[in-house]
Amino acid sequence: MRHRSRLACALRFLLVGAGALVAGLVMPAVGLAAAVTCPVPAGQQAATSQAPLRFGIYPGGPAGSVNATAPPVAENPAKRLSALKALAGSKPFVVRLYSGWTGNASADDVSGWLDGWIADYTAAGLQVELVVRYKPAAASASAPAAFADYIRTIVRRYGANSGFVSLQVANEANIPGAPGASDGAFAGAAEAVVKGVIAAKDQVRRDGDEQLAIGFNWAYDERPEAGTDFWNTLGRLGGRDFADAVDWVGLDSYPGTWTPQIPLSNLLPGLAAAALTDSVRSLRNCFMPLAGLAEATALHVSENGFPTGPARSDALQSQTLDAMVRSVNAIRATYGITDYRWFDLRDSSSADPSIESQYGITRDDYSPKPAFDTYRNLIDGSPGDGAAVATSPGTAEPTTATSPGTAEPTTAPGTAVAKSTSPPGPSTVRCGPARVKVSVPRWGKRRLTSIVVRLNDKIIKRVSRGRIPRTIRISMAAGRSVVKFRLGAKAHGRSVSRVQRRTFRIC
Repeated sequence: MRHRSRLACALRFLLVGAGALVAGLVMPAVGLAAAVTCPVPAGQQAATSQAPLRFGIYPGGPAGSVNATAPPVAENPAKRLSALKALAGSKPFVVRLYSGWTGNASADDVSGWLDGWIADYTAAGLQVELVVRYKPAAASASAPAAFADYIRTIVRRYGANSGFVSLQVANEANIPGAPGASDGAFAGAAEAVVKGVIAAKDQVRRDGDEQLAIGFNWAYDERPEAGTDFWNTLGRLGGRDFADAVDWVGLDSYPGTWTPQIPLSNLLPGLAAAALTDSVRSLRNCFMPLAGLAEATALHVSENGFPTGPARSDALQSQTLDAMVRSVNAIRATYGITDYRWFDLRDSSSADPSIESQYGITRDDYSPKPAFDTYRNLIDGSPGDGAAVATSPGTAEPTTATSPGTAEPTTAPGTAVAKSTSPPGPSTVRCGPARVKVSVPRWGKRRLTSIVVRLNDKIIKRVSRGRIPRTIRISMAAGRSVVKFRLGAKAHGRSVSRVQRRTFRIC
């Protein structure tokens, strides 16, 4: 579970998260932040994806409050699971959970609660995404490496579960001064992201947990220079090893609640949607290239929400949710957005007038607000040009979803999928052949000297001299395809080889 805190008023940037808050909330005033714009660096283009969005939500109720006038209402696991399954319907749906590392073995033990939650959710047919925060109890130069070792244990612990599909390393490491919410308050946070991501991906490759995608997130920050410093640090510390290990980058953004500041009016839904689009554009075009994260790196909207409360009607929440989801769907192909998470499922206390207790799309007794049906319909149907996800838990990737650990599909127009452009409702998908860009597997720290690629047991590519490509494009027919890589390398003066296999499902 996450915690919110309030930064000093002089730091007028976004603060997002969940859990216990400290007092001092200042409500947004008027005025919108100017969008950050920058060109895509030479030789790079923005990621493209025809993948429909995979949706999810943080399921917690007690997300914390500022100046609370009522305590959190106890959660009801049966009602919570029922609400999650109602949202998911027949689509893959991700439950976003939060954990943390302090360096204290007893405090970091997840053998009870987290084991049970992940087992219960995946047994119910839901997928799980886990955030592991970096918040060392004592500052030390060795904390980032110790955190990375702990991240390895998390991969080993849950990676074999096909429903455990996503791991976020640290939380909002770019935001300082808010230890209850954001890991940037702790010394070595950027280094912890780099070491943790590399360790997690290495463990995934060792164990063959192909469904598990590794990422980290960035909280929207209005100060371009602050964002530049954070991303430059990631690039300097991580280099190519880090870039090769990152499957996705998440965006946390709460326009109209934190920054950018938007007046509460009937114009808010549209302005919030535009602000979210600008945040995605800035992240993809301006900041990610500074860390060497190119077009194959997927984007997630990892936290996005709008609470009810004074001057924030149920209807306004529903309209704002609808506008923001539709805006993400409209740009997903341009910016390679594969996933969307709403924050959150249930109010902490519907009797508490503080907005920090009313982020839910249900009340504290799990009775739905209008936004619940809005979100369920968007998940079930096709907002704009088709946002519902069509992949199955544990399968690797189609043209309709990005493959964790591989790369973006590059569907030729008119060949892979054709989606309904109708309002929310049952989606229509027609499948056909597609060209998929697939990353060449790594073999630890060995330098590859050759590769042989087979598609369904037919050799389609050999490279035995020169530079081994990082990615290759493979034409696949509709249905299931198996890609095998025979990797060649040198070890102690001898030639060695190994085979890695990946399964894809087109539509």
